[in-house]
Amino acid sequence: MDALKELVKIVNRKRLSKIDVFDKTFLNQNNSNLYYTLYEGLESGKIIDDVSAAKYLYDSEDKDAKFRKLKSRFKNKILKSVLLFDIEEIFNNERGRVYYECLTNNQIIEIIIQLSGTTKLVYELVKEDYSKALKYNLYDILKNYSYYLISYYSLKGDKKSLVEEESKYLVYLDLAQKEQFAKYLYMKIAVDFNRPIPITNELLSDVKHNLSRFFTLRKEINNPEIDFYYFYLAFLYYESNNELDQILSICDEAEQLMKLNPNIVTNTRRMVMLLYKVKALLHYKQFDTGIKLLNNDDTIVIPETSMNWYILKETEFKLYLQDDKIQEAYNVYEQVINNKSFKRQVAELTEKWKIYHAYLVFMDSFLNKGEYKFSLPKFLNDVPINSKDKSGYNFAIRVIEILFNAARKDYNLIFSKMDALRVYRTRYLNDNTYKRNHLFLSVLLKAEKSGFSNKEMAKADWPEIAELRKHNNYIIADWEIIPYETLWDIFVELAKK
Repeated sequence: MDALKELVKIVNRKRLSKIDVFDKTFLNQNNSNLYYTLYEGLESGKIIDDVSAAKYLYDSEDKDAKFRKLKSRFKNKILKSVLLFDIEEIFNNERGRVYYECLTNNQIIEIIIQLSGTTKLVYELVKEDYSKALKYNLYDILKNYSYYLISYYSLKGDKKSLVEEESKYLVYLDLAQKEQFAKYLYMKIAVDFNRPIPITNELLSDVKHNLSRFFTLRKEINNPEIDFYYFYLAFLYYESNNELDQILSICDEAEQLMKLNPNIVTNTRRMVMLLYKVKALLHYKQFDTGIKLLNNDDTIVIPETSMNWYILKETEFKLYLQDDKIQEAYNVYEQVINNKSFKRQVAELTEKWKIYHAYLVFMDSFLNKGEYKFSLPKFLNDVPINSKDKSGYNFAIRVIEILFNAARKDYNLIFSKMDALRVYRTRYLNDNTYKRNHLFLSVLLKAEKSGFSNKEMAKADWPEIAELRKHNNYIIADWEIIPYETLWDIFVELAKK
């Protein structure tokens, strides 16, 4: 009761009357206040920027003082509301819920200390949460909690308790620092994978060194957060090195960790493990296993409006397409383009599915003796953004164009593009990321020298073909929609017909 008495003094009537957050009244559809109007406009997409907001709210310009004042107050209200979330609704794992509770409790304690000092109330609040933070190794919280206790013992003159807590505090301080450094190390390494730079051997060597440092840190810190940072970084490295066995091994390790510690399971973690495992199975051409994994009843259910749903659909589409299951691939394609959120996606994504559709139509005609009915001019006009990507999906666009022309026996058009492709190979395909692009284009350029003769192409033992057929050799990028070694066999077959 003493703690409640002190809290009532802090949360007095004057302060209560000035609490300014969103509540249910702001979400009432019958409510005509401008806060609700702004909220509804943002939620529905009617408001996309300051100009449209000012017009929607006041029929004025975005420099209008009334609009700017409302926008500022709206932002303050909604930010404060973040601290009042229902944790059962926003977190699907126990660790997340506990961390949110401890984090908000920590901030409350900080505010109380500023208002009334380190009193017995602070001591009691810390003691209530201490065991929860300890159970989940929340070192950033524990070092603060431990420090608050030391402050309290110091003020009370309780040296014995202070000395006992001091040893814990120094441990938490050290572990929190190492945890922070581990996260920093992840960011430091991950940035190079997110930059538009070549994935060189030098870069991979540096990443491997830092990955080893990260592995050492994991041994010192018992924290699943750090484990998963390591897993994510390992995925980036092994994917860039095309070490499929290592990717599957990391997936197994992560899944075992989640199995032993169900409280650390999150949808994001399950999604990442599923994606990397299925992509590895795709590259190993274990198509049935990949599809079964995606359709497993235990597989995470992902909202169809999320980006993760689209990412998994890409892999599912490729599993069917590369397994020559054309109707199933068409079904996935239809699911995607008929998704209500598809048209709201970024142009890079919607264009990507136009490229996938081109490959699907081509493979359908090739496997089922179709007529290759497909408008290349319209297709090329519909993918302007990816056409500018000089080494990624741009290459997929160039390849499908050549394949359709080969299927239609329009070799003169292919010959006319070869000089430009030689320049393209030299200018854009000179690092590890694009090694398979380089190899496949080199094979096509050698085929050109033979006049695209089926007899010479069929018996060709060029080293580039052998390199393409090897596993775990070079990065298999997302834009390699059908493996290049398969496309080469198709190209040889088309030259025969």
